[in-house]
Amino acid sequence: MPTISKRRWQFTGLAAAVFLLLLLGVTCQQCWVRVLDRAIIHIVRQPLPHGIQQLIIAVTKSGNPHPVTWVTLILAAALVIIQRYRGALFLTFNVLVWAGLGNSIIKHLVQRPRPTVDRLVTASSFSFPSGHSITAMLLWGTLIILLPKILIHHPRALVTLQILLGIWIFLIGLSRVYVGVHYPSDVLAGWSLGYVLLTTTQWFLTRYGDKL
Repeated sequence: MPTISKRRWQFTGLAAAVFLLLLLGVTCQQCWVRVLDRAIIHIVRQPLPHGIQQLIIAVTKSGNPHPVTWVTLILAAALVIIQRYRGALFLTFNVLVWAGLGNSIIKHLVQRPRPTVDRLVTASSFSFPSGHSITAMLLWGTLIILLPKILIHHPRALVTLQILLGIWIFLIGLSRVYVGVHYPSDVLAGWSLGYVLLTTTQWFLTRYGDKL
């Protein structure tokens, strides 16, 4: 039985199409990208109480390289301890190679400037795709995939954790728009590319039937 279902491949194909469409739209400076970005920014960047703003800033900072690296190393060590060696490799490759090196290469190829709005946090380098969004998809998406192997006898806890991780992926991407350091198209591209890479790595590591 294949590790990756037909439906998963269909979603991966859709994600690849979304990323390529956004890449083309951004690099060719097409009007529909600006319209999409403005519409979503108008919805997301609404005035909020100071306490909620600080909470959003905390969410977005949780996706910074330093905390992400520590979380990845701790999770990888835990996987090694429970003898999930392939799972540890799956996690570290996704986060340290795809989300780190791969995302940086695309950013420097596209060279999209960041938004010129008032920012609630500082950010450097280029804008497309959102590094926090691709990292969130790869880090927490990896955990979503690995959890069924670990919590096989706790189905209720498994579903709850997977839903919470999915919400967290969404919130990190949304926070990048709210704090003013990314366009919505950057975030959508990060999620889409992250999903494609997640599936690609899983397929590569399990193509001969080996479990994560």
